[in-house]
Amino acid sequence: MTPKTTKLRNAILVALAVGGGSVTAAGSALAQDANPASTQSPTSLDTITVTGTRIRSQTMTASSPVAEISKEEFQFSGASKVEDLVNQYPQLALDFDNFLNNGSQGYATVDLRGMGANRTLALVNGRRIPKGLGETADISIVPPAIVQRVDILTGGASAVYGSDAIAGVVNFILDDQFEGVSVNFGYSAYQHNNDDRYIQGLMDQRDFDYPTGDSGFDGISKNVDVAIGGAFGESGHAVAWATWRKNDALLQGQRDYSSCALNPAGTACGGSPTADPANFYIVAPTSGLYTYVLPSASGWFVPDGPNIYNFAPVNYYQRPDTRFTAGSVIKYDVNEYFSPYLETMFVNRRSSTQIAPSGAFFTDIQVRCDTPVIGTMCADVGITDDEFTVYVAKRNVEGGPRITNEEATNYSITAGAGGNFFDGGWTWDASLQYARTSVKSENINDFITTRVRDALLGCPDGAFNGCLPYDVWTNSVTPEQAQALQGVGIVNYSTDMRVFNAYVTGDLGFSLPSAADRQASMVVGVETRSERFTRVADTNMATGNFTGLGGPTTNLSGGYDVDEVFMEANLPLVADAGPLNSLDLQLGYRYTDYSTSGDVNTWKAGLGASFLDNRFRFRAGFNRAIRGANINELFSDQQIALWPGTDPCAGATPEFTLAQCQRTGVTAAQYGNIAANAAAQNNQLIGGNVNLEPEIADTWTVGFAASPIDNLDLSVDYYDIKLENVIGTIGARTIINLCADGQDAVCGLIRRNAVTGDLFRGSDPETSGLVVNTNGNFGSRRYRGIDFTGRYAMDVGVGRLSASYVGSYVLERSFQPVPGDNSADYSCEGLVNTQCATPEWRHITSLRYGFDRYAVNLRWRYIGEMDYRDTDGNALTTDYFLRGRGKQSAFNYFDLSGSAQIGDKITWTAGVNNIADKAPPMVGSGLTPANANALGGYDQAGRYFFTSVAVTF
Repeated sequence: MTPKTTKLRNAILVALAVGGGSVTAAGSALAQDANPASTQSPTSLDTITVTGTRIRSQTMTASSPVAEISKEEFQFSGASKVEDLVNQYPQLALDFDNFLNNGSQGYATVDLRGMGANRTLALVNGRRIPKGLGETADISIVPPAIVQRVDILTGGASAVYGSDAIAGVVNFILDDQFEGVSVNFGYSAYQHNNDDRYIQGLMDQRDFDYPTGDSGFDGISKNVDVAIGGAFGESGHAVAWATWRKNDALLQGQRDYSSCALNPAGTACGGSPTADPANFYIVAPTSGLYTYVLPSASGWFVPDGPNIYNFAPVNYYQRPDTRFTAGSVIKYDVNEYFSPYLETMFVNRRSSTQIAPSGAFFTDIQVRCDTPVIGTMCADVGITDDEFTVYVAKRNVEGGPRITNEEATNYSITAGAGGNFFDGGWTWDASLQYARTSVKSENINDFITTRVRDALLGCPDGAFNGCLPYDVWTNSVTPEQAQALQGVGIVNYSTDMRVFNAYVTGDLGFSLPSAADRQASMVVGVETRSERFTRVADTNMATGNFTGLGGPTTNLSGGYDVDEVFMEANLPLVADAGPLNSLDLQLGYRYTDYSTSGDVNTWKAGLGASFLDNRFRFRAGFNRAIRGANINELFSDQQIALWPGTDPCAGATPEFTLAQCQRTGVTAAQYGNIAANAAAQNNQLIGGNVNLEPEIADTWTVGFAASPIDNLDLSVDYYDIKLENVIGTIGARTIINLCADGQDAVCGLIRRNAVTGDLFRGSDPETSGLVVNTNGNFGSRRYRGIDFTGRYAMDVGVGRLSASYVGSYVLERSFQPVPGDNSADYSCEGLVNTQCATPEWRHITSLRYGFDRYAVNLRWRYIGEMDYRDTDGNALTTDYFLRGRGKQSAFNYFDLSGSAQIGDKITWTAGVNNIADKAPPMVGSGLTPANANALGGYDQAGRYFFTSVAVTF
């Protein structure tokens, strides 16, 4: 047997094994659209399908601009998972899943224009990606080893792809024509010099531990990628792949700048009053006492302030993550009329979040002066009430950090066929896709609320079985006492998606006289989609019976169905008219009928023109796009949860005046006496709404592309997206602001603790202070900006120099949270504050020089400056790091990499990103975009070293 035959046989066997294994796991095979291609060598240029249209074209004349990321960029950036590179591009939000911990959904997404991952449609080869537990596409299923390119389509595309394409489309194109065998081994790690004297000085004041000097290699990641592919016979092709990747955890305590939680101003290490030793806050109205008290060897006393716990060091900075992906594409051309195919994708992903230990988070107990556990408290601090409340705040350092372990299994199976439609130059395609995600989430080391009160009171009669007194009163808690209060909470999630898609496309058989012989073409098709979501929680999770989870995780089971009819048409208007080579009109329409909200129409219209031997191109387009409400938004039970931010009526010197705070429910006696939560978290009531209607977005794009000389390509594109009928919430802090400023209609949504006046104590939606912040169709948003791209290549010396540039400028990012009420409107472009972190300008520039068997790549990543101003335009002065210069300065990152081909089969790549080891920009906790004392999206952990060895044969 020849080597080639062996390779082809192996490709087929591996592809069939991967595909068959996935089918066995799934139980059934369903799907969407595809474009089966013949594996025979073409004698002329094959037509290609441009992202954003199903009409085939030999020129990139789509009316919506498409940016492209090539597979070489993954190699030279050291990206071992697709989100590491894609989310660096300026059209996308700076969002890196592995550096999200508390509040993470556990998987990576893509978010165009910062409009939200739920408004970006993520595809693989034009098909929807399985959704994770947050009902957004989980792109961890995409194998970087087999990615051929990534298309980023700006603007709405619902007429082509349906719901969710509000901001645009990110389409991962896989190399389903791969030939041969490829094995890649990768290794990467972070390194940082801990020398931030300011942060270290703040920790010295608190006597906190922190790292110093060279961190060494940490946050290590390893990966192995295998791909095999080849043709069989004269009519078939098979590709299969498997990847394994594992990255280690990186703790906040491994970097000096994240080793303590800064206060809102960034002037001191803050922390939480749920501490060790415990804090005790008493509410004794008759005695007029609303204060902290602490025990000592000589009795109880009133301290200057509570004990503060540094919860930062044990938090994950980079979450650990292990993932295995596999997949296959098998195609076979029976004849020109019938070409069946099977596509499978699979990922098993295990990840964890870890945050500070749980505890008694101001657990309220009713006591009398003769209650044994409080000892001499009444006599020592002057309590005369017959009965009073003690809020106990004790950190469970004896039991260890709270950990959530998640294991997710996602797969997608597509079976379909296509071919020529008779002999009239038309083709057809029909496919059935089934995609499913299963997630098991396990929460450990948290306290069960119903046990805590019993243990705090010394296990009185009727206490739970196995109760041990929780001896916080004398600071004598043992691990056994903590263990008796802990429990395990389990939640199982699943999403199911079924898509049937069928269409025919081809020439209409006529052309306009002005268009020479260029015929009009169109596509007509139907699509049905069914989505289901299930969340099943155990009893303790469903009832919110854990002290450290912020509220219940309710059960949910729901779904919806969508029936659609769509069409597209391309009408050449002019061809070969002097300097005007072509002028095309592009039209699209989709009728959509939701089982939940009824029917809705989307459409598009665009013009594309080419001039002067196709060296210059003009494009303009309009898109009407929609996003239907997802299952959680529709059907979730209303429940209590946390919102990050401060209560402007809390603290000794409240931010708001007495009159403003009285509108929010504060009494004159409470004003100036309401405790502020040092962790900057407060309660809100969230939940679904079955009457939600789809969001609607209108997008205008205008662009110009030019190739004025050989090897030089330039483009500039303007986009304007107006989003109406926004599905979401007003926002807890926005509700407070509106009420305080006289908008009485929203004041009823603020329910303060009747006794203490605060918004954070307790977890009972009936008695705890909270802000009602449930879903609705609220307000509008607008996003405008300009994208720039450029590419140039030339021969220099013994090699070739190439350059590329991608930049994006934000002209507007404005929000109207409340319909018809301009008082709450705000804009974010170029600002950093509690609502925003939006640089106006970002770009990536790359220079690459290749010669002989070697290549060197230098990359410059730029994140523009942001003014430190409030949304009303007034300068802010609170944050220590920003107030001096009044802005967050621009950041420049430089990355260097190189590759060498060793022999004919081995390529070695090595590099370092963030050469200068720049720490992320620091801010205080008062800025809600803050992540571990830093603005999110910047390089969080210092230098990033990477290397890989690829073997192909």
